Amino acid sequence: MPALRVLQVTPYYAEAWAYGGVPRAATALARGLARRGHKVTVCTTDAAEPAARARGLAGADGVDVRVFPNVSNALAYHLQLFLPRGMDAWLAAHARDFDVAHLHACHNAPTAVAARRLRAVGVPYVLSPHGTAPRIERRRRLKWVFDHTVGRGVLEGAARLLAVSDAERRQLLGLGAPASVIEVVPNPVELADFIAIPRERFRAARRLAGRRIVLFLGKLTPRKRLDVVVDAFAALDDRTATLVIAGNDLGSGAETRRRAQRLGVHERVVFTGLLRGAERLEALADADVVVYPARDEVFGLVAVEALLAGTPVIVADDSGCAEVIAATGGGRIVAQGDVAALAAAVRDVLAAPARYQVAEADRRIRAWLASDAIAARLETVYEALVAVAPFAVR
Repeated sequence: MPALRVLQVTPYYAEAWAYGGVPRAATALARGLARRGHKVTVCTTDAAEPAARARGLAGADGVDVRVFPNVSNALAYHLQLFLPRGMDAWLAAHARDFDVAHLHACHNAPTAVAARRLRAVGVPYVLSPHGTAPRIERRRRLKWVFDHTVGRGVLEGAARLLAVSDAERRQLLGLGAPASVIEVVPNPVELADFIAIPRERFRAARRLAGRRIVLFLGKLTPRKRLDVVVDAFAALDDRTATLVIAGNDLGSGAETRRRAQRLGVHERVVFTGLLRGAERLEALADADVVVYPARDEVFGLVAVEALLAGTPVIVADDSGCAEVIAATGGGRIVAQGDVAALAAAVRDVLAAPARYQVAEADRRIRAWLASDAIAARLETVYEALVAVAPFAVR
């Protein structure tokens, strides 16, 4: 089969660090497909941070990136209200130019607009919810309104739903999706990002030389269970350890600080705010252990990145993160919300990190999740859809 013309639509892309793992997964996939010879076009917005817009995205790594400016990046950040100027008109004019499309995340205007335009011209699309299909955590009422108006039919209209784990597959089945349209394809990783990460740079910059670092990296939201993280750190009772909480505050920051104060550990808790680019990887590489006990986490790219950076990780058992650790090793799995279990696991890792065979986990992840390998798996999904689509490859 000749090279495919693949459209990817995502509300955020590349270095939109404030939006978690979806931008990195979408970017890795686009680059992997392009390296395999496909013509990949990405439609995205300039979402970055509330007062900052993404720059320099277009035309990188063999991918044609079309960036449409949001009406307000503050609305995009705080309300997930992405309103990209010109995207709908561009899609109306160009949707039929593609053989297949891949949409990322639910409850957002770019995905909804693309789904409508693609259906109108008979181009099949796959949808990767990335854990966003259920209306969980923030803005539930707004998501309900969106799904019953602008977003009506997006999930049902997908030719395939791509779950990144068995946990997400069960989630989608629970929402009524037919098993026949669900494919389990994990998130890809750009392995080139994990070559020769500088060591000790993060420690030096944060004046943590000689400290044992327990790191949480992610958005500060209730779902990430920072309450459990702080409680477990207090129960650890290790004066040589520092808890580093790295991420942008989306609702849990103030309470987490108050909790650390109440438990008397605030002087050994460091809040870095959002880490971007290389500094994220340097933090992962310098940590002694990464703790990520989030709930409803269908994949957890942070856990994968920690292992690729050479650091053992502890995750909760009700999420896709647990599937990753079970498949690769490199860490511990604890019961969701169990403070004592998390504290005990941190003690064990700090006492004997070599026991967790992070190098072997790294090898398995590189074989399993490399962006080129995931792109190859998706080719088979795309080709099956194109073969029966109203518009064949031209």
